[in-house]
Amino acid sequence: MILTIFFSTFLSEDLTCIAAGLLAKEGKIHLSLAILVTGLGIFVGDCLLYLLGNIVRRGFLHFDFFKKKHSIWQTKEIFTDWRHHYRKSIFLSRFLPGTRLPLYLSSGFFGLPFFPFLYTSLFAVSLWTTILVGIVFIYGNLVSVYWKTNNTILLTLTVGLSFYLLYQFLRLVIFQKERKNFFLFTSKILKLEFWPASLFYLPLLPYLLFLILRYRGIRYITTVNPGILASGIAGESKAEILNLIPKESVSSFLLVPRETENSISLIKNWMIENKIKFPIIAKPDKGERGFLIKKINSLEESISLLQTYPIDWLFQEYERGPYELGIFYYRFPKNKQGHIFSITDKIFPKIIGDGFSDLKTLIANHPRYRFQELTHLDHNKHQLNRILSLGESISIGSIGNHIQGCMFQDGNHWRTSQLEKKIIQIGDSIPGFYFGRFDIRFSEPEKFKEGKDFKIIELNGATSESTNLYDPKFSIYKSYSILFGQWKILFQIGYENYKTGVKLYPYNKLYHLVKNHKKYKEKFSDKYSTNC
Repeated sequence: MILTIFFSTFLSEDLTCIAAGLLAKEGKIHLSLAILVTGLGIFVGDCLLYLLGNIVRRGFLHFDFFKKKHSIWQTKEIFTDWRHHYRKSIFLSRFLPGTRLPLYLSSGFFGLPFFPFLYTSLFAVSLWTTILVGIVFIYGNLVSVYWKTNNTILLTLTVGLSFYLLYQFLRLVIFQKERKNFFLFTSKILKLEFWPASLFYLPLLPYLLFLILRYRGIRYITTVNPGILASGIAGESKAEILNLIPKESVSSFLLVPRETENSISLIKNWMIENKIKFPIIAKPDKGERGFLIKKINSLEESISLLQTYPIDWLFQEYERGPYELGIFYYRFPKNKQGHIFSITDKIFPKIIGDGFSDLKTLIANHPRYRFQELTHLDHNKHQLNRILSLGESISIGSIGNHIQGCMFQDGNHWRTSQLEKKIIQIGDSIPGFYFGRFDIRFSEPEKFKEGKDFKIIELNGATSESTNLYDPKFSIYKSYSILFGQWKILFQIGYENYKTGVKLYPYNKLYHLVKNHKKYKEKFSDKYSTNC
């Protein structure tokens, strides 16, 4: 029986653990022995998978072609990242069925160190088998009933899953693109700033539910900025918001509605009157998170843009910076003066040449830019084949949005009493505004710290974020503390405004507003993707 349990782990680890737990429950084997034998079998199986991958690797290295490819792979940044998180990935895979086979074989195939694999696997297996066999032992009757009625289904699923995983592993071994995408995905999971929105905002939902229950409603977020449509949740006009800000602090802009017939003449006259030269910035009057933002270099590009996207456009003077910050402001309605919640420093992407690689290759191999490769390739499609000399540095992005490739860092080092006073003064002067983020550009740091010589290029309302939470140096706890903190303030301000008489935005109007804005973005996002 002991040998049967041991060798059964080579076929199905989890099912063998269940069977061992049931046998221990029925008194046919001692619980500690059941855990020991299954654990030993699984551990030996893990080691055999590693050794199998290593044997295949050695066979491949007899061929010069594979030997050369292997040497190149060892120098890749993506491989370096995997080595850095090697032990962590081995441990986590034990608790993520479906990841073990490809990961353990890959560990041997790519020659990762065996000793760390050995002790990490031993620890993970010991923990896993103790938990699983122990749970089955405690709740054996329930598992037994399920097993007797569903064993055929489970066996079929197990065999099917095994073939599927083998197929995926072979794809990883054979196709370089598959390996690149796999390691890129696993690397992204370890970097909060690149998490998909559905994953990033998941921990916020329980806290949001708590706030809704505490304040007995969710629509208080629509009363936080009475001077902006629905407080800036969706569908608000950028031009209308910019018109609320003192003119001397705002970058020059022009709204071109979609029905305008002489739009090009309007743009030319606006540029002449304000002594503006190309490039200029074009962004949809209704949009967020870098949606369709473009740097326009000529009137011909303006014509093409207006014809391709028949929507309301906001054209804006390109403030060359090179510095850009996001300053998050809030004010409680009972207070006469607001506060600065945070400052975000926006770091624009630059790349350094190695003397022989073209720009496309440098982006694809960069430890950070590869995560947003398509974005950077699109921004630099006019120079992708350019080979940068050794040490040569060029900018590959100039739009201060994370989706557009910009990196966000905490910018509290910019904070001075003069700057705070100026920003708070501007925020306090805007009618119906209590909560949001100013996006600001400037060129002279010392004057900026004195609260001088800067331009506001955008003001975001209720759904804006304190973007310093995406700082790669911050821990996950720190980032979510910032996110939770701003949502707490949002509800507090909205509730206080409601108490002073600000009406809640009607449910039906809010529903249609969000729905229509979503349709609008999806329609033109699809069009954008086909034109890229």
